[in-house]
Amino acid sequence: MIRRVSALGFFLALAVLKTADAKPDAVSLDYCADQYVLKLADDEQILAVSRGANKDYSYMRIAAEKHSRVRPTREEVFALEPQIVIRQWGGGANAEAAFSAFGAEVITLRPASSFDDVIDNIRMVATALEQTDRGEEVIKNLRARLALIEHEKNVSALYVTPGGVTAGSGTMIDAIIAAAGARNKTAERGLHYYPPLSAEALLLDPPEFIVAGFFQSRDEGINHWSAARHPAITSTIETIPHVSLSPDLISCPAWFAVEASEKIADAIAEHSP
Repeated sequence: MIRRVSALGFFLALAVLKTADAKPDAVSLDYCADQYVLKLADDEQILAVSRGANKDYSYMRIAAEKHSRVRPTREEVFALEPQIVIRQWGGGANAEAAFSAFGAEVITLRPASSFDDVIDNIRMVATALEQTDRGEEVIKNLRARLALIEHEKNVSALYVTPGGVTAGSGTMIDAIIAAAGARNKTAERGLHYYPPLSAEALLLDPPEFIVAGFFQSRDEGINHWSAARHPAITSTIETIPHVSLSPDLISCPAWFAVEASEKIADAIAEHSP
């Protein structure tokens, strides 16, 4: 009997030790948070990802397939009892109070309009997940790729979407264009964030290069009415050297945005005389 009790105590102590050594588990509430969790966490740390994790605008959609998906509600998340809840906008304005009420640590990604901001978010999530080495490896790779982009031509570039908006300063798109060695035409006009695309400005003062975003997304079919679909605009765009970026590269500000910069730089180099 004493031996059995001793053995039972040993295994209970071992179980407690393993639990103490285990990295914290997590749930992500929106597809931007999904990218960071799927990249930085071990599979066994991921209790669930958002309903958008496997969509065409999710860069980590293949990795998401093996994981459960959850809606950003207290009821669904509470049932999983996560130690960490990671979000950018998921769960609404009161998410931090709502999800921390049952003991979870809530990590909210900061708005990112530069690659330095992205690096800060990588470090924040990696620290929460106790994956700092993995986070630093992602950062090292990101910086190396940024350094390798060749800035052969200082051309003016205009970001165009099927929804009829462009991107000015204070956006990740602006940072992506700058990292590619181009000048953001909208930012040069003194515009910030995501203003409407000016058909007049495009026709009267066209850029040297077009960066098209989200034209490949299935979810953008509703925007056939926008100014970007006007025949005068489309014919102008067709005559200007351009690159079309897939939605998974630009829907969230994350480390993979460097791939968008690489594609822009390569396309500019290809079309340069």
